[in-house]
Formats: sequence, C-alpha cells, structure tokens
Amino acid sequence: MSKSKNMISTCFTSMECNSCKFIKKRKFSDGDVVFSSNESCSECDGKMLITKIFGVIMD
Repeated sequence: MSKSKNMISTCFTSMECNSCKFIKKRKFSDGDVVFSSNESCSECDGKMLITKIFGVIMD
C-alpha cells in the first residue's frame, strides 16, 4: 500500500488557561505562536496560553 500524496490536513491550536487549566482546541489562525497568549479564558477570564499547534490528516 502506498500513501496518497493528496491527503488533506487540518491545523489546530491547543490553548490552556494559566489559572484554571481549562483546555480549548480551535482551528489554527495566522499569527498563532506557541507560548504566546492573546485570548481570555471563557471559564474564569484568565490568560490562555498556546501550548501546541498540530495537524490532523483527514481521510
């Protein structure tokens, strides 16, 4: 079996709140950088920190 060269991947950004440890996953946006923060937590209004950026291959 050979892998197709036309696989579609979707990039995601994982964020974690510094205060309550709430984790949120969203689609990647231009300008996302690991260990930066630009959003407030929807649970406690603390700072969200980008912890990882990753891709998922869709079948």
